[in-house]
Amino acid sequence: MTTPSDIYRLTTGAFPARYHDGTQLEGPVYGAQLMFTGPDAAIEVVGKKITPYMFGHPTDNTAFAALIENYESSILKQSRKLRKAPDDRVVFTGVWYHVDFSVEPRFEPYVIHVVSNSGNVSTSRYMLEMFDYDYPGEGFKGWLALEVTSPAAICNVLKSQAAKVSRVREMSHETAGFKPLQGAIWYPADDNDENDIPIVVSKLFTVTASDQPPDYDREVFATEASHTPLHDEFSEALTEASEKIQITSRLTDAFKAIWAEKASDADRQWMLREMSQSVFGVFQGELVIRAERSGPITLTDLANSSTATGSWFQVRNGDDIHEALFSAFDDDDRCQRDDVVLKERQGPAAEGAPECLLETEWIQRGPSTAVRYLAIGPEPRLSW
Repeated sequence: MTTPSDIYRLTTGAFPARYHDGTQLEGPVYGAQLMFTGPDAAIEVVGKKITPYMFGHPTDNTAFAALIENYESSILKQSRKLRKAPDDRVVFTGVWYHVDFSVEPRFEPYVIHVVSNSGNVSTSRYMLEMFDYDYPGEGFKGWLALEVTSPAAICNVLKSQAAKVSRVREMSHETAGFKPLQGAIWYPADDNDENDIPIVVSKLFTVTASDQPPDYDREVFATEASHTPLHDEFSEALTEASEKIQITSRLTDAFKAIWAEKASDADRQWMLREMSQSVFGVFQGELVIRAERSGPITLTDLANSSTATGSWFQVRNGDDIHEALFSAFDDDDRCQRDDVVLKERQGPAAEGAPECLLETEWIQRGPSTAVRYLAIGPEPRLSW
């Protein structure tokens, strides 16, 4: 059950009463579909008019418009098949998937809404081949029979299960720094006791505009270390300092309590990742406010203390130099696992490289392969 106001975003439908003839019904059976990371997006079709939506509102996004133009005939064809009446409105709802700078963006639909002129909404799972990248059933993780019956309990259990089924790839590094998966969508099995059990959307974090960090659900993604008193204190001190935009004595003490205690790699990785989404960082072991940096500087210090969000990476095979690719800073960059020193660039930009201020020497990685890093220059943007 879905209302017309919900159809442009991925939202959980309304649960019916869980009773029949005074008897509480059994828990429902749901199947999980892995959900890519991206802002909520939708394609609305009324007659031959196609309107794209993003973040729940009509959008003039040029990449989205180009995709619709490319697939216009297919979208109109499938919409005609889905309409029960000529004036029905068809809405394909999903996410705008673009978390890798080197891959073309695309629209990933998960739900189909057909809205009648009277306002009734018929909702179903998207299982079409409307786009040439559609593979119906791909990413489906099987069925789960629930013992709980209350709507709140059902949603909580499914969200917990979504964290488990998407855990395998959740920390995979995409070039924009986002997790590739943001959760799962749960579709009710056909043999449930009720016909109107809703689709449940289990998002593990909220996607915001691409120039902002995503709002992660810390309860879902919390690690064992983040529940220690030292980590809790650091999180609270970081939030307090961020509101004041200054390094407070409380933040300094909380930082030193972890850093000076010869923390484990996991502890430092956690703390540096927390600060990566703030104005604070670490430069040569000291707590600082992020600022523009010059060379020579290690990639680690650049990742942890500068306003740059990532670096370029270039590969050379023999005499063949590949075009540089941009990648957001990740845990390896922040934790000195492959630390290198970037120096001021001398002379013009190298072949296939952007106009960056800093670069490393070529670093030999094999008999005929070498790599180098470049930073502080133009940074690509996502299409949302």
